[in-house]
Amino acid sequence: MEPNYDDNKQILNLIVEKGELPRYIYKYTSIECAILIINSSKLKFSKPSEFNDPFDCNLTIDTNYTPEEINNHIEFLRKKNNLTDEKLKLIKSKFHNSEELFKITNISIKQVKETFGITCFSKNEKNLIMWAHYCNKHTGLCMKFDILADPDFFMLPFLVLYKDEYPKFNYIRNRDGLAKFLVETKSEDWKYEQEIRIMKQGDGFYGFKKEALVEIVFGIRTSIDDRERIADALKNKSYENVDFKSSRISDSRFEIEIV
Repeated sequence: MEPNYDDNKQILNLIVEKGELPRYIYKYTSIECAILIINSSKLKFSKPSEFNDPFDCNLTIDTNYTPEEINNHIEFLRKKNNLTDEKLKLIKSKFHNSEELFKITNISIKQVKETFGITCFSKNEKNLIMWAHYCNKHTGLCMKFDILADPDFFMLPFLVLYKDEYPKFNYIRNRDGLAKFLVETKSEDWKYEQEIRIMKQGDGFYGFKKEALVEIVFGIRTSIDDRERIADALKNKSYENVDFKSSRISDSRFEIEIV
């Protein structure tokens, strides 16, 4: 089924109005990557297995179920999949065995990880570490996107939660929320990123509407030539509503000022 633009717009509007997500989100990147993004009007969505952090999208598997919960779940599977008596007997034997249930859950997690792609943004355009790491030592730029300008692209959004422990996933109690569990939680060490993730079914490149890109913030060390290259790329590809700003070093604090 094709996504419904009006439904997605209504959902995102509600999320923003309730303060659960900001309207504007930011992608830090190098000049070369920014030109590729501008020329294609696409962003790359990657599988969790391609992330630079091997701890990302990890879970603790919770197999603490009651017999009643297991039986109710088996009945759910029977009705949903119209299972034969033989298949039902096999499932019962596995689900009432904690080791087998652990294996089933682990397989499901691995399968789900391969079925979706993620692209990452930040809530904050002034993060010193992000500028240093993702913008080639402040020579790159930060792209500001308006999520309400392209509701289909910016569904599904997740605000990352930062914790010291993996989230506990219970296959039966949380069976409909596995992707959410995987995507939403990262180590406390990454808290500075203030990350927002957009998830799609499948990895690869997905196109966004040009109206969604509303601002370019150049780094402290972005050269004049590179600024002109970005301006030319935007003009050549008919981006009509992009503002330009520059970042500079504060005179009194360890922070960036955007002017």
